[in-house]
Amino acid sequence: MGRELYIDISSENSGGSLYRITEETGIVSFLYEHSTYDDQRDEVKAFKTVYPDFAAFWKKLTTDPEWYYQHPLFVHPEQRDFIRRQLDRVNWSVHPDRKWQESHQRQWKKVLTDPGNYYQG
Repeated sequence: MGRELYIDISSENSGGSLYRITEETGIVSFLYEHSTYDDQRDEVKAFKTVYPDFAAFWKKLTTDPEWYYQHPLFVHPEQRDFIRRQLDRVNWSVHPDRKWQESHQRQWKKVLTDPGNYYQG
């Protein structure tokens, strides 16, 4: 079984790594190892969620209407063009602080232009 880092992303209260899993039979799925942090309880919970394809993971990620304000650390080169197009459609101004907007835009730009093997988890 092959396991390849596909996306690594976090926010203040959650984060995780998405891996593309290729079975010996050639079947591909995606495993999201992620966690949440409850600051009221000072509690971390860890999860593993399997997605049949990247589209299913993306649909779940973007249920957060401000998903683009999460902090990406790595995006697999195969999805970079897709994510660039998604970012072209977001409303950065939902957060009124221009410096906050720009810092997140810079981080997305960085991970979408890094060498493909830059961060291998």
